[in-house]
Amino acid sequence: MPSSYCAENNAALAAVCCACRKTVPTALMITLNGYENGSRTHNAVCLVCARKGWRPAGFAGVYQRL
Repeated sequence: MPSSYCAENNAALAAVCCACRKTVPTALMITLNGYENGSRTHNAVCLVCARKGWRPAGFAGVYQRL
């Protein structure tokens, strides 16, 4: 029996990556904060893009690969 808590079966548990524009399960994403036009932005990014170095405009945080 399929689980409703799995992103494959529940569209609410998936989001679009800001960098690659692919739909990815939220368990494989992080939020990176940046600043654009004087306001704070929150960008959902898949772990693959984050590890490749994608950062939003005005990013001032630290993201480390473990």
